[in-house]
Amino acid sequence: AASGVPIVGPWDNPGPHIAEGLEVSLWHWAEHDSSQVSAADFGAMLGPLHQALASYPGDLPLLAGPLTDISTALTTSSDPTLHRAADELLPLAQSWPRRPLHGDAHTGNVLMTPDGALWTDFEDVCLGPVEWDLASMTLTDDTLAAYPGTIDQTRLADCRDLRRLQILASLLVGNYDEPALYNTLVTHLSQRTL
Repeated sequence: AASGVPIVGPWDNPGPHIAEGLEVSLWHWAEHDSSQVSAADFGAMLGPLHQALASYPGDLPLLAGPLTDISTALTTSSDPTLHRAADELLPLAQSWPRRPLHGDAHTGNVLMTPDGALWTDFEDVCLGPVEWDLASMTLTDDTLAAYPGTIDQTRLADCRDLRRLQILASLLVGNYDEPALYNTLVTHLSQRTL
């Protein structure tokens, strides 16, 4: 917020606080509507956010969301596609460039407010390549074209597969009954690991 990046600002004492055993942080309420930021505007907004995050001096985990979700699923599921894709993608993710990222960048994490589009949902801030923040399936070619930095297309494809693997892991751990989504993810990830 202090860098001037348009975000929903933190509360005066943001925490984290413990509430019923969960860590929570507090942010100011932002009046917003249900519209979504355009793909091009999202891509243009991501560059300044990355610039501001680059100066963060603290320690951050490597790709916290996906690596945690996938590791959890590996201990509870024997799904062969999960294990084959994880064997390939997790070592690859360990080798990627590391810089501070939003960690869960997608159009749903930008609120449309009277003050303009504001970033929100920073609990997955982590280290990783810029391509991770561009790997959401909600992002389009217009997003990529508007991003002001360099994008490694091969790494972007790998990051998208890591995102698919994270979703597969969530389905397996959460026992969600989503056979169509499961089949789509398994089909795509199985083609990768052949």
